[in-house]
Amino acid sequence: MLIGGLLLLTGLVGCGKGKDPWEVTHPATGVVNFKGRPIVDAELTFFPEDKSAPDSVRPKAKSTAGGKFEVWTYVQGDGAPAGNYKVTVVHNEVAVSKDTIVAKPNDLPEKFSKRDTTDIQVQIVAGKNEIPSIDIK
Repeated sequence: MLIGGLLLLTGLVGCGKGKDPWEVTHPATGVVNFKGRPIVDAELTFFPEDKSAPDSVRPKAKSTAGGKFEVWTYVQGDGAPAGNYKVTVVHNEVAVSKDTIVAKPNDLPEKFSKRDTTDIQVQIVAGKNEIPSIDIK
């Protein structure tokens, strides 16, 4: 009887409200180019336009060969919560100097590196998302 009561109580505690919108992610992929050429190793950060999203929700991606990227929020490849985003893009070439790995300064136009100045905007919807090509000039 005691075990049955504990199981019922445990079940009731688990029956709370559903997930918050920023806890549900949707797959999203895309391509990033600079002056018409794919960028490899660009870092993209997605800033939600929805002010109710916590500061910890910042989907991100890193481009690979062909400028392709896959967005993730909580675990690699999980996507991003539905909503509108401003996107920043930075690219730091990595070099080796005197046996030390050094990141060179961002070599993309500065306006794309800041949330307040970037004009890149994307929308993530429920389901699978193919983000239109991000073309930086």
